[in-house]
Amino acid sequence: MVKLKNIINESAPGYENRQFGDPLPTLADVAKKYNENKKTISEKKELGSAYIDSIRMLTDNNNHTRARAELARQIGDKRVIKAYEGLMYVEDLLRQANETIKARTKLDKILFARSKKVFSNHDIIMSVF
Repeated sequence: MVKLKNIINESAPGYENRQFGDPLPTLADVAKKYNENKKTISEKKELGSAYIDSIRMLTDNNNHTRARAELARQIGDKRVIKAYEGLMYVEDLLRQANETIKARTKLDKILFARSKKVFSNHDIIMSVF
């Protein structure tokens, strides 16, 4: 993690062309300039056919929440994984999966948006659900 005192100094973005009497750069100005210099390169991955088949089998066996948790594991989103594991626990406790549909629907929006960003074969993944 970058500490603020290491970012803001006389050579920090916003200070280099500052003249006497000019306002000091704000944290937002410095953060914006810092983020402009960082280049983010992200290439989409492809989810393997074995994982897609395992998700398909879980869905065919009416284990939809576990299938979504498996996709979350492949994405690597720890918060979503924990949320789906919590839903699975509640479903097992209540013995009714229909009671968790609202929560699962909200989680699905997060999961599938993340899947679209991460995987190049997102359309194939969506077809198994």
